[in-house]
Amino acid sequence: MLARFRTSMIALMSVHVAINSGGYLFTKVALSEFSPFAFAFWRFLIGVGGLTAVFFLRKAWMRIEREDWPRFLLLAVIAVPANQLLYLSGMRGTVPSHASLLYGSTAVVALALSTLIGYEKLRPYKVVAILLAVLGLTLVVSESPTRLIGTESFAGDLLIALSVIMWASYTVLGKPIVAKYGATRATLVCLILGSLLSLPFLIGPALAQDYATITWKGWAGPLYTGIMITTVSYTIWFALLKRIDPSQVAILTAPQPVVTTILSVLILKEAIGISLVSGGLLVIGGVCLMQIPALMKRRQVGVRK
Repeated sequence: MLARFRTSMIALMSVHVAINSGGYLFTKVALSEFSPFAFAFWRFLIGVGGLTAVFFLRKAWMRIEREDWPRFLLLAVIAVPANQLLYLSGMRGTVPSHASLLYGSTAVVALALSTLIGYEKLRPYKVVAILLAVLGLTLVVSESPTRLIGTESFAGDLLIALSVIMWASYTVLGKPIVAKYGATRATLVCLILGSLLSLPFLIGPALAQDYATITWKGWAGPLYTGIMITTVSYTIWFALLKRIDPSQVAILTAPQPVVTTILSVLILKEAIGISLVSGGLLVIGGVCLMQIPALMKRRQVGVRK
């Protein structure tokens, strides 16, 4: 029974990693035809439909107390328009390997922010984890600009880094809401609300887009990210969090930048250098180091039982 459970969890996590890794490639290709804001319009429009379906299927409706609405609105703005518009603008100017590594450091960035505002104590192993990740990211973004579909990476990396800070801020600031309403309900409400708030402001860019130049490869981007990333990937994520600890999920998602890089090299012919490889190892090492104490504590509790 235990072996079957572990196999099913690894299978789910592998599907989750594969879906998210592919998202960077679909987005990169589509943004060579779409403007970032027009892409965002279609992704949000498709995604909000999928999220709403998940919301009702999971019976996630709830009564939100009046004093919590300002925090929900703030989290919705951070998670969707702020995070996603920075991400899409950055993806137009960087490569999938860089973006996936930067997003791979989200847990470490969240730790740093959580420590700054007093949610967590800064212990020695956390300091080492942060330093490893910062050093790794410095190596990645300092790599010579890599040309791919007519773009250069450094400016894009900076925008992606800002989007990571937005997502980490959402993670940290959302802790009280998640504790009160539950991860699934809180996340679904924030994502749906953020998408609905964004769509009216994206109608203009969507109408201004020249659709005569959009090929099936371009349309595959918002379709894939709206359905597979926004809907399917989050559904898998919620299922995993119900069964295993967040620390275990974080460890299992560590290979995502590696998978993204391999796919980008094979499909988009991205060139990788020693800075990317060494920086990537440092980032993954920092993320894993941060989670090891939680895993060890869980194992000790299991042994006592």
